[in-house]
Amino acid sequence: MVSVLAVVSLLPGGMGRPEPAAAASGSSIAVSGHGWGHGRGLGQWGSLGYAVDDGWSYTQILDHYYGGTSMGSMSDADEIDVALKNAIVDTKLFLTSSREFYVTYEIGRTKYSVVVPGGSYVAIARNNSNGQWGIYQSTSCGSWGNPVATADDTMGPEGWFGWRSADSVDQLVNVVRCDTSGGVADSRAYRGKVRAEWDGSATVARNRVLVGEYLRGAVPRESPAYWADLGGGKGLNALKAQAVAARSYARAYTRNGGAICDTTSCQVYGGAGHNGALIEDSRTNRAVAETDGQVRLRDGAVMSTEYSSSTGGWTAGGAFPAVRDDGDDVSGNTNHNWSTTLAASSIEAAYPAIGSFTGVSVSERNGLGADGGRVKNVTITGSQGSTTVKGTSFQWAFGLKSDWFSFTEAPTVVDVAATGTGGFWTVTSSGAVTPHGGVATYGALDGVALNRPVVGIAATPSGRGYWMVASDGGIFAFGDARFYGSTGSLRLNAPIVGMASTSTGNGYWLVASDGGIFSYGDARFYGSMGGVALFRPVVGMASTPSGNGYWLVASDGGIFAFGDASFHGSTGGTVLNAPIVGMARTPTGTGYWFVAADGGVFSFGAPFAGSTGGQTVASVTGMAATPSGAGYWLVTTNGTVYSFGS
Repeated sequence: MVSVLAVVSLLPGGMGRPEPAAAASGSSIAVSGHGWGHGRGLGQWGSLGYAVDDGWSYTQILDHYYGGTSMGSMSDADEIDVALKNAIVDTKLFLTSSREFYVTYEIGRTKYSVVVPGGSYVAIARNNSNGQWGIYQSTSCGSWGNPVATADDTMGPEGWFGWRSADSVDQLVNVVRCDTSGGVADSRAYRGKVRAEWDGSATVARNRVLVGEYLRGAVPRESPAYWADLGGGKGLNALKAQAVAARSYARAYTRNGGAICDTTSCQVYGGAGHNGALIEDSRTNRAVAETDGQVRLRDGAVMSTEYSSSTGGWTAGGAFPAVRDDGDDVSGNTNHNWSTTLAASSIEAAYPAIGSFTGVSVSERNGLGADGGRVKNVTITGSQGSTTVKGTSFQWAFGLKSDWFSFTEAPTVVDVAATGTGGFWTVTSSGAVTPHGGVATYGALDGVALNRPVVGIAATPSGRGYWMVASDGGIFAFGDARFYGSTGSLRLNAPIVGMASTSTGNGYWLVASDGGIFSYGDARFYGSMGGVALFRPVVGMASTPSGNGYWLVASDGGIFAFGDASFHGSTGGTVLNAPIVGMARTPTGTGYWFVAADGGVFSFGAPFAGSTGGQTVASVTGMAATPSGAGYWLVTTNGTVYSFGS
């Protein structure tokens, strides 16, 4: 291997000895870590490393990660149920195929079948008043069509809807989601049978499929099929290890007749194809076939063989002994070591009882690997006290890749403000200002000892001045920006996270993470979310062009509109890859954009000009629109600016 992570030797009781705290002298804390996922059982990247770099067989890999287990056998010809969370079912289940297929149903415990011509659509919907299922046939997607049968609900909240198997995606029966014009918006092809079920509140779908066919759709979604080609073909052993782990996990999950889900909450399963493209791959099919029926057993029982993407160099233990994972340091594993930053304001929002954030430290580790290993407990300190939480809780609160992390201080760029002339300023947590686009600098806070870090900047309408706001609501005015008041001397329920100026420049609003609004100068109060239980904290705001209203945006993209601010849409309720960190509105106020920490941009009533979503960039902290509204800038924690559109 390229390098080996050493076990840190600890003094007696050292795993419980607190580490020095990373203090909040800036607005951000740097986090460095190892691995991606829970780290229990097999590490997928480590499995690849052992296969291609060390020449291990798949049985050696499995023996290493799943200590105390041995190989056993269970038939791949058995059937299991899969709850299809990814196959979107609204009020009805739509099925289609390019070839003739069957829908089976039950009346009075007698089974019947409907033959459906190729190219037709079948809609299956439940009549909630009597619990019966209606079966309808149509020539277009989304249309109910003609009723062909009514099925009883005698076997529980379902009817079985099966079809013949096939080898091409279009010939398999597909679960489809229809668009408003009668076309197919999403299509997922499955082997075996699909049935509609009533879960007590909605119609859902289940796939009854042979274990071997299930694995053909699961293994390539968990480990890339191209791994088989690496190391002169040695990488196939990593896929074989994945196939055995996935098979064992599925058999353990369904041992009592329950259904396994098709998402990362269980293990990812995509069926045979998606939107006409085959998901199955000949290389992962080979891994499934060459390990036919093989599972990991302990005391005769199949084990729930958990696995994760990258262990970072040591597995986490649990049901299987913790082991050193030298294979994890394989070429291509970008998660063996990683780094990110956390805004002090986000920590304050997550733990409001601490008051203003002052520091964070690891108070206990498991003692395995670099830096002392995985974090068991974290202590977060603030002006009003401290709290100790589990390492996994802290990990999930901030979307960290694993519970193996360390803290350091990192002053960073926190916001961006645009002028009406095409230029803009970026500001750091220490109040350092950087001009862009030929604009002048009117002052900064370099070298000034701040009570709390700067969290935002807003430009005056003339573009010849700006205000900075700190997390305690302290205001610093420069150029033609005038001071109208602040919350610097108040005890806040939640930290300030942003500000916006009025259209005249003779006032401004401050917003706290709980949605509380503070207005000064000619800024009028139009409402707030203060006192309302929010799903996610507010992270920013924008004022309307008239200055007679404003929007607040939460980290899940939820929008709250007040005054003459109109609601144009939100990402509230949508599963995001990264939290929303800021927003900007169009010059006319007829739309706005959100930006997420990964640079993903969401536009509502505003033109989409591009994003850095999917790219490996430093965390985005804010955005500003161009004067024309046909473009915008994104700024990251390290001061990099990305420009899109005009």
